Amino acid sequence: MREIPKLKLDLNKPEEFGNLANRLADDERRTVANDIIELVAVDESSMSDWLGKAEGFMRKVKDEGRQEPQNREQEGAGEGPPPATEMTLSSVIQFSARATAAILGEPDLAKASEPGGEQLAAWVSSQLRTEDPNWTLDTDPLVIHMAVTGLGWRKRNYDDMDKAFESHFLTCKDVIVNSNIRSIERAPRVTHQFERYPYEIKRSIERKKWIDYHPRFDGADNQAPKKFYEVDLWLDLDDDGIEEPWTVVISRDDIAEIVRIRPRWSRKTVVDTDDALFFNAVRRFYPYRFLPDPEGGFFPIGFGELLNRVENSADQLLASITDTAKSESENGGVLAGGGFGLPDKIELKGNRVTTVNTDGAPLANRFSAFPSKSVSSGSVAVFEKLTALGDRLAGTLNVLDNAPASMSATMARGVIDNGHQIQGAVHRRLVASMTQEFRMFVQMADAYDALPQGAVAAGGKGVAVTADPQLATEMQRAALAGVYMEMIGQAAEGVPWNMKALQTRLAATLRLPNPEELLGSPSPPQATPWEKMQGAVALMKQQTEKIKVGGAVAVQLTQALKNIVDANGGMIDARMALLNIAQIENTVENLMKDAGNAGSFADGMAQQPGNASPPGLPPPAQDGGVGAIPGGVNGVPDATGDGGGVP
Repeated sequence: MREIPKLKLDLNKPEEFGNLANRLADDERRTVANDIIELVAVDESSMSDWLGKAEGFMRKVKDEGRQEPQNREQEGAGEGPPPATEMTLSSVIQFSARATAAILGEPDLAKASEPGGEQLAAWVSSQLRTEDPNWTLDTDPLVIHMAVTGLGWRKRNYDDMDKAFESHFLTCKDVIVNSNIRSIERAPRVTHQFERYPYEIKRSIERKKWIDYHPRFDGADNQAPKKFYEVDLWLDLDDDGIEEPWTVVISRDDIAEIVRIRPRWSRKTVVDTDDALFFNAVRRFYPYRFLPDPEGGFFPIGFGELLNRVENSADQLLASITDTAKSESENGGVLAGGGFGLPDKIELKGNRVTTVNTDGAPLANRFSAFPSKSVSSGSVAVFEKLTALGDRLAGTLNVLDNAPASMSATMARGVIDNGHQIQGAVHRRLVASMTQEFRMFVQMADAYDALPQGAVAAGGKGVAVTADPQLATEMQRAALAGVYMEMIGQAAEGVPWNMKALQTRLAATLRLPNPEELLGSPSPPQATPWEKMQGAVALMKQQTEKIKVGGAVAVQLTQALKNIVDANGGMIDARMALLNIAQIENTVENLMKDAGNAGSFADGMAQQPGNASPPGLPPPAQDGGVGAIPGGVNGVPDATGDGGGVP
């Protein structure tokens, strides 16, 4: 570029710049505009070959400019164009229907890709669903255009006057980039060419968005639109030897002129120290690419180029088959003559008699029939092979239409899986591109301090597209939901799956709104009646063993007291005797309590619905329960002093 104006700028305060075009003189604005236009022309020339093909594919899908076969010279003025297979259009419709259903069918467009990003993801979803009027409406045409040409664009802008975000779908011819770039991040320039009507231009000037550059409107049509360039590029406007990222709007009138210059960074995205000056430029253009260039170039491949040769061959063959079938069903010929009384042509139809003056000569001597043609089985077979080849390339093969009689279930599944892989690969690239757009959107909002309070940007990496990149079709979604249902059933039967995680994934796969409201607290595991009975039997056995031990202790204490009496010849120490008797009474009391508890527990278990008495155990006693033996245990006096003594 020629020498550009030098401005005094504080790079750490770009929000104070305003429209820098106001600081330039008229000749400076025009000089810089012409220099930028020359650079844009270089970019446009580099992509002209690819763009020409892409526009041709779009016209073909719209049924414009279709070349007709060479054998249709006899076609009348009232006849329509030849039939076509419409392979590209069919593939695009199927792909876009699946892709938009998978992405826009989710309750929330964005999800948190990392813990703590839930608030940020909810804000992004709200912005795209409700605040931005264009995003959801533009997604469908964006996917269709990308599928045909291979490349579609989304442009996002932040209006610093209205404090609002806006996005627009752009076609491949609306955006100009140099074909030598490998990624959009390294592009030296990205140019959006657009038109504005006079009332829109005047409105931008009145609101001080553009300078008053005295636009020249068409005298014949004062409402005709005017052309503009909006270029994201790097310029050194402060003469410090380092280029800064700017957005420049150029009027492409007879005399080109810059109408706006805006910084493409904020005070939060610039590093300006004594040692370094670095700009993290705000990205506004997001490419969506269908199939990458095998040579690694920027411009991709779409269905248009992928199916072009196959579709052309199939269309020509279909037109020939149609012509042959028509000639076979509508025979004709040439009638010699032209003399007095002979008509120019004869039509033979039912319930009609046509007279021809032959002057007595046989009609066979004057009439020569056209040679009859018929459709060969070989041409039909070739046509079917071509259509099947096109469907395989697009991943849309209809197994029911193209399956041979001997096709096994395994082969059919392999054909279906192959089509899913092709569609799935493109679907994953679409999800990846959209995730990148979401993250760049978060970085833009953070740069302009437009994030909600409390939301942490974290470089935008905390959000991602909610749509599963592995599920390109509803068939895959249904199959995955079936797997989760089977695993939930296994978890209920005792397989150690995480039930709550399975339910969460199933709800997400089925796109159920607010799945957290459906997931309650897990109920504690319930024992089966047999398990309850087994536990009761084990507890009663434990109580019985405890009673036996207590009884044995009581017997030992009684025997010890008897031994003392025998050893002293019937004379005992009163204090020692009272102590032993107290120990015996305490032991017998505990023994009776244990027996009563066991009886009460057995009685309660027997009264529960569905619980019978354990086999081998007597029913609970009505008075005192199990172990309530009159007179104590083995004749030992109980706490009341009754009983028959020791045998």
